[in-house]
Amino acid sequence: MQTEPNMMKQSIFSILATLVFTQAGIAQSTGTFTDPRDGQAYKTVGFKNPSTGATVTWMAQNLNYKTEGSYAYGDKESNRKELGLLYTWEAANKACPKGWHLATDDEWSMLVTQFGGTDKAGEALKSVSGWTEGGNGTNSSGFGGLPGGIRRNDVYDVLGVMGFWWTSTPSGEEGKAWGWNFSYGGPGEKPLKTKAFRFDSSVSHAKSVRCVRD
Repeated sequence: MQTEPNMMKQSIFSILATLVFTQAGIAQSTGTFTDPRDGQAYKTVGFKNPSTGATVTWMAQNLNYKTEGSYAYGDKESNRKELGLLYTWEAANKACPKGWHLATDDEWSMLVTQFGGTDKAGEALKSVSGWTEGGNGTNSSGFGGLPGGIRRNDVYDVLGVMGFWWTSTPSGEEGKAWGWNFSYGGPGEKPLKTKAFRFDSSVSHAKSVRCVRD
């Protein structure tokens, strides 16, 4: 049976943890989701939409559902457990489980804005390990973005250096769609370490996927 001082300490810790978590990450809730298609479990994290007040729930891990147009980095199945799979844009739009969808460009933009905009959000959204040369983030968001690299022109590239994610939004240029990425930061003072980048690229490239609850 807990003593009154211990119960008070736990209560104070809980309050402080909630305050720090809210201020640092704007995260409203965490949980898990099990994909009924293959039994894989994913961490989830919810962020409040500042415009509507509704909570937007993201998978806090890269999707790892095998389908046509998906690839393990370097064609090594061992890379899937941590990094998930890389998907062509067509595959990415079909890969999320029922009740979820590939994040839109607007949803990504909202997420980046909540964590400081394109100049600062990268650090909060990046994982605390896995990025080369000290390029790790703080993951104060709980998003846990990993440097899973990319597959383009049948070649795998920049594992540990950059992470790339598709959006479901076409860019307006034929054969291209919007995506977002984070970087380890570069040499010297790593001026790019904290940044988030929006860019369009060929739909044939294969990138990581984050699903958002419908």
